[in-house]
Amino acid sequence: MPARDHFRAHARHRVDLDGRLRVGDGATYAVKLRDMGLGGACVELMDAAPPSALDVEGPIALEVTAPILWDPLIVPGKVAWLRRIKPERRLRLGLRFELRDVGTLRAIVKLLSA
Repeated sequence: MPARDHFRAHARHRVDLDGRLRVGDGATYAVKLRDMGLGGACVELMDAAPPSALDVEGPIALEVTAPILWDPLIVPGKVAWLRRIKPERRLRLGLRFELRDVGTLRAIVKLLSA
């Protein structure tokens, strides 16, 4: 399915969770989730990432640990956008999830409803 860059298919909910972002080359970065929905999330990189490590449409896996979940939630996806509005601000990324199983979707719903 092509990327929908003109609107969101699913609403986002504000969250304040820590996570890890694994990118295609195997590097991992600490992130703070700012909002999340069934289709994706906005995360803020806590580490200083080299610009070449993250590409729009590059594959990622977001790992979220939350007290309401037994195991860490690992969601595959792609980077939809990335930007740094001011040089002193952290890099923010929009992630588009690629859900492959109903268990992951169920865990996202449980996390968002808590």
